Amino acid sequence: MFSSRAHLLLSLCASYALAFTPPARVNVPLFLSPAGRPVMGVGMSTNNVQNFNFTLTTSLGYTTVAGKSCQDCSDTPLYDVSLSDSAKPLSGQPSVSLGDSGYQGTLIKEDCKLYASGGQTWNYPNQTIIVASNQSKNSIFDKDISGLLGLGTLKNPTDAAGFSASFDDGIYGQYYIRNPDATNFTFGMDLKPSPVIPGNGSSLTIGPGAKSLGDSGVGTLHWLQPDSSAYQTDKVQWRPVQIGITTGYLANNTQPDLTVQLDGWSAAIGSNNVGVSQPILVNVDPYHPGIYMPMQEARLIHDAISGSEQTTLSTMPGQTVAWTVPCNTQLQFAVIIGEQRFTVDQSILIVDQGDGTCVSIIEGFTDSSVTQYIFGQNFMSQLYLIFNIPKSGISSVGFAPRTVSSTTSRDIGAIVGGTVGGVAGVVALGLLAFYLIRRRQDNTFFKRAAEIEEEHKVASTVEPYTFGQNMVAHDPRGFDSSGLASPPASAHDPLLGMHDAGPVHLPPPTYEEASEAGGSSAPRGYPRDSKMTYTTASPPVSPNQTAFSGSGSSAV
Repeated sequence: MFSSRAHLLLSLCASYALAFTPPARVNVPLFLSPAGRPVMGVGMSTNNVQNFNFTLTTSLGYTTVAGKSCQDCSDTPLYDVSLSDSAKPLSGQPSVSLGDSGYQGTLIKEDCKLYASGGQTWNYPNQTIIVASNQSKNSIFDKDISGLLGLGTLKNPTDAAGFSASFDDGIYGQYYIRNPDATNFTFGMDLKPSPVIPGNGSSLTIGPGAKSLGDSGVGTLHWLQPDSSAYQTDKVQWRPVQIGITTGYLANNTQPDLTVQLDGWSAAIGSNNVGVSQPILVNVDPYHPGIYMPMQEARLIHDAISGSEQTTLSTMPGQTVAWTVPCNTQLQFAVIIGEQRFTVDQSILIVDQGDGTCVSIIEGFTDSSVTQYIFGQNFMSQLYLIFNIPKSGISSVGFAPRTVSSTTSRDIGAIVGGTVGGVAGVVALGLLAFYLIRRRQDNTFFKRAAEIEEEHKVASTVEPYTFGQNMVAHDPRGFDSSGLASPPASAHDPLLGMHDAGPVHLPPPTYEEASEAGGSSAPRGYPRDSKMTYTTASPPVSPNQTAFSGSGSSAV
């Protein structure tokens, strides 16, 4: 009887231990492509691996690579399906739009892997891939960007791209197929600001002085597990993903998979305040650099800025327009999420074009039917984003204030330690000087006392006087006159264009987080400091979406 109960108890304990073992976090470094978009390293094929740079988007659930036959894809390595030993063709002629860009191609199944820090890889086999054969003039696949990793969910089956796509065609569905006991897929996104500024051409424009940032780290994708040290865990504001939306998004696009409802926004321009206190539908997507909103609301902000002028400049040509503004503009833009306000200031919002003019990264949609918002990399860089895609149920996005980086803490400690040490050193030098001066004075005093005593002896001694002898005056000695006298590896070098027989050892990006909540009001060329501020009235309630179940080994 005892043996039976003990066996049952041990079985329950083992099941409990396995059920609540979360997968280990995989840190995927993000780098800056010459085009200004964040990219990561992706390998394709099981053995004869072809390596590429992929940018990422939350708007789509499809993964795409530029194929060898893509005549419109320039200045980037192209995928050759004939070199793969694991590619399997599928039927379908997909056509996809993303923002102001679009592409067409064919379909395959392929084994892929993400390159992570420390020489790690995260494998995701049997992935549905669109092989792009052509693209529109506003290119996605150029300047060392060969692919697009879709972080959308595809939870709502769709044939909008010309083929029947469902949850199992995306990266999360295949994860659950490989790990049938898993219940959640969660990851965090930790970004730096984008150097892209509104321009006149179809290609993205980089801010003055920012071209040297090519290949530098612009963030980390905390894959499978958010990094709890990167954000304030008690202040996460969760928002469920909206489903069933059929209007309000960009023409020729589909409703972004991870659209959420936020509680409004406000803008402070000097002493003027404007805003929207009603709920707004927002897609947070690192593929886009700026902040995009309905034209009427974007105009509301810029009309409050004296000297602003609408231009044809845009980071989404044909879909949005921007405004030039005085370079000394004081502007704060706050997004309201529950009881918190996430605020960015002019150091992020106003970009110096290098020719004496400045431009706002808040752009307005030219199509008046677009009522939704897109918050791109610049806004996302001011907070920490958590994406939770459960096996069943509604996905959600968490918005959290960042924590002060450990580097900043060390810097503050060094400053404090240096200050204390400096003060101690000054005090020690002062005491030493005081001692030496007193010692010199004391020596002089005793020396002078001895001389006076000697004078007294001389004065009290009767010496014979010789008439006619010259009188020698006694000249006592005076005082002594002697004085007292202190690179992340490239995303595409060597990763791009190489056929890799093993894992690429790609170190994580290293960069400094800002330590000040305020800062200079001067417009940026490339903003290196985080300018996020927040206020909170009560801690938000986090959904019960962080538990994992499955085998004790790490899922792949």
